[in-house]
Amino acid sequence: MEHRQSTSRPVVLAAIFLLVAGLLALVTGALFGVFGGLVAGLESVDGDGTTVLGAAGGVVVYGIAAMAWGILGMFAAAAMLVHRGWGRALGLVVGVIGLAFTGLSLAGALGSGEPLASMGVNLALVAGYGLTVLALWTGAEHFRPADRSPAGS
Repeated sequence: MEHRQSTSRPVVLAAIFLLVAGLLALVTGALFGVFGGLVAGLESVDGDGTTVLGAAGGVVVYGIAAMAWGILGMFAAAAMLVHRGWGRALGLVVGVIGLAFTGLSLAGALGSGEPLASMGVNLALVAGYGLTVLALWTGAEHFRPADRSPAGS
């Protein structure tokens, strides 16, 4: 007799958020990587031996990190959608780290006196990562228990 897996709507919403946020991070990282690489290729050296546009290498590193973060989030989301327990664990890790960093970014923006309207992306990310953590923390029924039956039975 096959047991039908229950589906948690908050977990599905969290997975959709991680897919969208991951895709945006992947695209943003790719753009930073490509344009940072182009700028780095245009670097020149001043007469005193210092490089002009030396920060371009940092932009490329940021782009690679953003792409890796996006892939990790999308991987977690895909596993969450197919009810994998390890997907829940990975999603929790991504959610907690994402919530911490976007929360710090939002706190910094609030402290700088930026208008609230300009912080929309930060607010959306904090809300999305917060939903992800809450949904995964409370949504254990969405995920398959480990199969502990002997093989072949």
